[in-house]
Amino acid sequence: AAQMVAGAQSAATHGLSFSLGNEPDLYYLPNYSSLDKPQANEEAAAMSLYLQLAAGVQQVIAGAPLVGPELARPSHWQHALPRIIEQLHEQTVGVHLYPLTTCATPKAVTVGGLLSKYAANAPRSLAWVVADANAARVPAIISEANSASCGGETGVSDSPASAVWAVRFVLSALKAGFQEVRFHLSGDPYDPFIVRGSEVVSRPLDSALVALKQWLPVGSSLHTVAGVRGLVATAVQGTAGKTLLILDNEGKQAQPVVLRDAHTVRIEALSAAGPGLHTVQLSSPHGRIKLLVARNSVLAVSP
Repeated sequence: AAQMVAGAQSAATHGLSFSLGNEPDLYYLPNYSSLDKPQANEEAAAMSLYLQLAAGVQQVIAGAPLVGPELARPSHWQHALPRIIEQLHEQTVGVHLYPLTTCATPKAVTVGGLLSKYAANAPRSLAWVVADANAARVPAIISEANSASCGGETGVSDSPASAVWAVRFVLSALKAGFQEVRFHLSGDPYDPFIVRGSEVVSRPLDSALVALKQWLPVGSSLHTVAGVRGLVATAVQGTAGKTLLILDNEGKQAQPVVLRDAHTVRIEALSAAGPGLHTVQLSSPHGRIKLLVARNSVLAVSP
């Protein structure tokens, strides 16, 4: 541990924090087939082991910011989380969240499932994690996420649907109170890009990450806009005072939108129908711009 800490400290150029634990709620499992089988006293046993191991590592870290406990299934440690935060003095509460899983069978992961409201709104189920973190006066983040655990599924996790899902998932997480979402890479189908020789090949998820960086600059705030028929609308207030509107069509039919008092707007779009972030500039001398938001697409509208 001391050697790893020293190496990290020597390599860090923009600050340094350490993640204490990687899914400690699964430490006791002998294999993946045990994932869905309840174990006797599993929460108490796993938490005790985690605290024991973490205490030893903490001595080596020597006061560096800590992220943890990095749970795979946070609900299984729901009663224990406040104690862990208090005992380890973690500066950030981090948990993992994958709405779908290929661990048991790849058949469980489909494009339809990825585009479902369940997959988009999965972070809402962890609002209690945010509440526990707020009570301890520390931020909560989703420190590991992607479309499906165990690496994702070819044809789903690397499809254009993954880009639409990612935007929905991040917006849901931020609205639930999480401060950040980190996407996992592992050389599997859900990676945002792959490297072939000297070439970096982007996948659809990369377009979503680019879009999110542009649409949600650090320091911005957001809220749901009610009353937009057939769409989920989110207003983003940037640090420079500019407002951006994100329109998400989760329905089965395209939805028309009329932008009033708008003479020129920039539209950026992600769609489950095809890859890439597409941009167009629209103008109207009458200040009335009509849009058609396709099904399973996300549009960002800015002045």
